[in-house]
Amino acid sequence: MSDHALAEGLAGLASRVDNLAHVTTGDDSRTLEDQEDRLAKLTLVAIALEIDATNAKYQDAVKRVQSAIDAIGDADRKIQNIAQVIARVAKALDVAEKLLAKAAGI
Repeated sequence: MSDHALAEGLAGLASRVDNLAHVTTGDDSRTLEDQEDRLAKLTLVAIALEIDATNAKYQDAVKRVQSAIDAIGDADRKIQNIAQVIARVAKALDVAEKLLAKAAGI
C-alpha cells in the first residue's frame, strides 16, 4: 500500500522553508535555501517511487517532515527559533533521504 503523504509533506515543507528563507538573513537564510533545494529534489524522488506506507521508516519520515512543518509554523509567527527549524528540517531531510535512497536501490 503506497500513499503520497511523504511527497506532499516534502513539497509543503519545501514551500515553507523557502518562505522562511526570504524573511531570514545571513547564514541562516543560505542554510534554509540549501535545505529547500534538497527538499525539492527529494519531493520529485518521492513522487517517482512507490513506497510501502505501512513501513515504519516511511511513517517516521512522514512524522519528521510534519514536525519540521509544525516548527516552521511557530517560527513564521514570531520569526524566532530559526536554529530549531533548521535542525528539524535537517532531521527530516536525513530520514527522508535514507528512506528514498534505500527504496531506489542506491
